Amino acid sequence: TQLNIDEYTETLPPIGQASSSAAFGGKAAGPVVTITDLAIGPLRLETLNVRRSERQRGQGQVLGMDVLGRYRWHLRLASGVLDLDPPPGVRTENELKLVPRGHIYVEASWPGVIARACLDTGAGATVVDRTFWLGHPELFKQIGATAGTDANGDQAETPLLLMDGPVIGQHAFSRHRAVAVDLSPLNSTLEKPMDLILGYPTIRLANWLF
Repeated sequence: TQLNIDEYTETLPPIGQASSSAAFGGKAAGPVVTITDLAIGPLRLETLNVRRSERQRGQGQVLGMDVLGRYRWHLRLASGVLDLDPPPGVRTENELKLVPRGHIYVEASWPGVIARACLDTGAGATVVDRTFWLGHPELFKQIGATAGTDANGDQAETPLLLMDGPVIGQHAFSRHRAVAVDLSPLNSTLEKPMDLILGYPTIRLANWLF
């Protein structure tokens, strides 16, 4: 979890340092501080270690898997709702795959093609690894270019693609937009390299129960 530097968090003494790799190859880093009495809707946490973002105020808030990973949660972006610990009774058929840092991986498939995809609700774009795009041109149509910004605030122009909708967890997605980025610098830091980062444009097309 990451919070912006503000009048409260800037007074907290650092207890460590945390960093993560961003899509364009840079590093997002910041001091770790301990906050108390965190309230997010009905969620209450007495203490939590968070990374303090030194970026401009209002740009670095992230609720991470260190919090969400404690719960069973139902995400309904079309309704703007995140339910924590929803009532049991829904049958699930897909194994939840987590990497050591808590990221969620799902399998995305097309006829004859399978991709490893990382779910990132904070990503404003769905990202396709450039190597995967070039290796499977039948799944994509380039429709232009767009400027993108990664989690570190770095910007780059990326190819804008129309991606054939994959099947994820027995759900067939419709065709939608994605961008192509060379993920090899990021993948070199990961135990499990990814072919896709499923961002908001993909996630909003379905309801998810984790």
